[in-house]
Amino acid sequence: MLDSLANWLAQHSGTLTVVAALSFVLLLASLLATPWVLAKLPENYFVLPPKQTPNSAGRVLLSAVKTLLGLLMIITGIIMFITPGPGLVCLVLGIILCDFPGKQTLLKRLVRQPNVFSTLNWVRAKASKPPFLLPPLDN
Repeated sequence: MLDSLANWLAQHSGTLTVVAALSFVLLLASLLATPWVLAKLPENYFVLPPKQTPNSAGRVLLSAVKTLLGLLMIITGIIMFITPGPGLVCLVLGIILCDFPGKQTLLKRLVRQPNVFSTLNWVRAKASKPPFLLPPLDN
């Protein structure tokens, strides 16, 4: 069994190198982007209802790009559950960027987790920003 695994690894070494490099780039990008985005959000972001914006062509394109970046961050967050890194924080950031029904409810549930909430506020404190307000239990 180990021989077949060694053979498979030898046959796919190029693919594994590309996957490892991509993982490293995504890790660096998420580590750089996460504090910046969390610092830009207002402290009442998780408390306020979502804004309704008109559906212009530019707004739809921006929403699509944000959702793609969000999905990338969600995938990176899931990978970070297995590898070292701030998986839940990256997952929250990915959800913040995406647009889908039930987003605010899911965000409130995640942010109300004590470890997630304290980590988000720790990142904001490092950026000299006020802590997030804890969202209410409703919804």
